[in-house]
Amino acid sequence: MILNMQKLTLIGFLADKESILRDLMRKKCVQIEGAESIRDYDSISSITVPGVCQTYELEQELTKFNAAIRAVSPYEQKGGLFAKKERAEFSSMFDQSLFAESCQLRDEINEVSRQINEQKSFVARAQLQITSLEPWAGLDLDLGVTGTRSTALMYLTAGADVDLNELQKQLEEATSLCMVHTVSSSSELNCLLLICHRSAQPQVLDVLKGFNTNRPDFGQLNGTPAENISLLKGRIESSTKEIERLTEQLKVAATSALLLKTGSDMVEVQIDDQKVRQNIFQTQSVFALTGWIVADDAPMLQKLLDRYQCYYTLAQPDEQDDPPIKLKNSKFVKPYEVITEMYSLPAPNGIDPTPFLTPFFILFFGMMLADAGYGLIIFLLCLIGLKKAKPDEGFLKNAMQIGVSCGLSTIFWGVMYGGYFGNLITQISESWFGKTVTVPAVFDMLNDPMSVMVLSFILGAVHLFTGMAIKIYMMAKRGHLMDGLMDVGLWYLVLIGLPMMILPAVSKVGMVLAIAGAVGLILTQGRHEKNILMRPIKGVMSLYDITGYLSDVLSYSRILALGLAGGIIANVFNLLGTMPGFNIIGVIAFVLIFVIGHVFNLAISGLGAYVHTSRLQYVEFFGKFYEAGGRPFKPFKANTKYTLISDKEDF
Repeated sequence: MILNMQKLTLIGFLADKESILRDLMRKKCVQIEGAESIRDYDSISSITVPGVCQTYELEQELTKFNAAIRAVSPYEQKGGLFAKKERAEFSSMFDQSLFAESCQLRDEINEVSRQINEQKSFVARAQLQITSLEPWAGLDLDLGVTGTRSTALMYLTAGADVDLNELQKQLEEATSLCMVHTVSSSSELNCLLLICHRSAQPQVLDVLKGFNTNRPDFGQLNGTPAENISLLKGRIESSTKEIERLTEQLKVAATSALLLKTGSDMVEVQIDDQKVRQNIFQTQSVFALTGWIVADDAPMLQKLLDRYQCYYTLAQPDEQDDPPIKLKNSKFVKPYEVITEMYSLPAPNGIDPTPFLTPFFILFFGMMLADAGYGLIIFLLCLIGLKKAKPDEGFLKNAMQIGVSCGLSTIFWGVMYGGYFGNLITQISESWFGKTVTVPAVFDMLNDPMSVMVLSFILGAVHLFTGMAIKIYMMAKRGHLMDGLMDVGLWYLVLIGLPMMILPAVSKVGMVLAIAGAVGLILTQGRHEKNILMRPIKGVMSLYDITGYLSDVLSYSRILALGLAGGIIANVFNLLGTMPGFNIIGVIAFVLIFVIGHVFNLAISGLGAYVHTSRLQYVEFFGKFYEAGGRPFKPFKANTKYTLISDKEDF
């Protein structure tokens, strides 16, 4: 159901502002809105100033924490897939000594990380330089020497496509004061040392322009290439040892990762605190805020605020208000709220569809997957996950709880269809033992799909009729019961009467119902038209809506389609697995094909069942009554990533 909301307006002394905000954050019960929603806002806005949201520096601090956490993450002891958050007291989020300690650790880690990155960068550059020097290793010449007063030395690299003989020939034709020495040659690169008289250097350069040559940059290197390579390797070895030493420091720091994460969450809390301040107006002595609170939490809030000298009111929302939405359902239904939220929360004056969609979601999911073996796997995995991992409240826990229910439904419908990892029992008995074993089933989906299709249509009609009934209830709640009966109720007569006409035993009753419903629609659907002649025309035109209802019912044929597809794929893998025969190799092949094939089929069939079950809720079911558009209730609280704030702490 949708919880009732009350609008809070609070005016307090500026001296109490920090304490009040801290207590509101601790209690997590108020969604603070912009001050412009205060009544008489226009009269007070001229004498107040809005709060300032100062988050830039905090976000810089958070960036530093995130960098430090990433640095130690590879060396941190992992808590497993379902690791739970560490619990912390609310007051610890504002412990300045703890925050200072975490900042010191953060800065030390970031400094170590910076030094590691510098050393790694040097190693990368040095290795690149060694790669460029290795072709010159055979040159016994100081790289710092570029010539004498009368001679010039040029180091050249020539591509493999360069004809060295042609290069030598053209140089000899250009000048006799030049000599080319091939230092090394490979299939990809030629390294050349060119020595010429300085007076002949222009002619040499002109010749080189016609060839694919480059002059390597040896920078400020001194000594022979071999000496430089040896020196660089020594420096790389030293840098590698330094990286290892610094990495050990990170490993030690990783043991204090919890302190680092606590500091990160403390910054997150400060950012949340700052963001809400832009919604608070204040003068030199007082401040004002407004927000929303769940009506059931009003006594707790009153007890909190009565501790301060402040003025506050709690009022029911007006028609022009847009209160946030918070849902409350039973323990069994609550996980399925995520299905509703994925579509959209209901409008404030709407209805929570979660209790109504839950049984149909479980039912249709089981019918679409429809294999007892698959259902057992889903059920056990989710149940063990809930019992052993005990995940915190959130999406993962909801998904596991949904998996338990849907797994049981899949087991039930698997038994109804006789599906146990497809036709595994029958296939093994026939292929390996030559015996025919018939698995009992209520519905034979492969040989008698029409019975399953009829069942799907019947359950689909019940699904649609439930949505239509909710629509009548919503209209009655708003004082429009007769409109609900005329606009929706009459369709019950038509939609029930038409299929009854097919059955000989009740065909006459069905005809009466269908005709009565059709006549009623013709007489009532044009009642809002001012032109009396248009009323019956509008009524007749409304009968065309029957096509929409029929297409909605036909959509439930996907229940048969998905169940049939998953069953056939499972049977194919069983057939492939038993083809090698009953021997050692055959058994090994069967196990491999069985595991890979059925895991694949479970994944795609399970995903398909979820998608199409959700689609039946969102399109067919919600289309009959649902009014979406609500915004979620987001109370002012400490939103932490790594720690879970304890709810036991009180004032």
